Amino acid sequence: MDIEAIKVLLDAQDRAFKSAMDIVIEQLTARIQTAEKRTEVVKSLEFTQAEMSDLLNEVKVLRQSDSDNQGTINVLKLQIEELTRRSNYQEDYNRRSNLRFTGIQEHHGETWEEMAVTVTKLIEEKIQLPAVKLERAHRTGPHTTPCNRGQVREIW
Repeated sequence: MDIEAIKVLLDAQDRAFKSAMDIVIEQLTARIQTAEKRTEVVKSLEFTQAEMSDLLNEVKVLRQSDSDNQGTINVLKLQIEELTRRSNYQEDYNRRSNLRFTGIQEHHGETWEEMAVTVTKLIEEKIQLPAVKLERAHRTGPHTTPCNRGQVREIW
């Protein structure tokens, strides 16, 4: 074998070796990139798990707070019910001696004392009861003045 043939064989072998090495390097590079991506995924997963753990702890705190608030709400509801009952009783007690008359003609600027005189006269004349001492007499609802047909009624 001559030297030229050996050189040609060595060159062919060198190219084949370089080609094989390039393939191995490409495969190793691809594997390294895959491993780096997996590392990024693992880091992302660890971060997500830490966030989940924080959120679960926050949910526990919020549930406890909600439970405490529900207890407070229930106590306040009971207090409101008791105060409503007492308020209704007080209103009933305060109104036990009250009478309501309707259809009494209104007079502009009338005071409660004048209204008391009007009601007392009404009781004596129409119902024929002896004179009654009124503690207070007043109108309920809006004050209106008599009006003719087609006129606008004033409401004070």
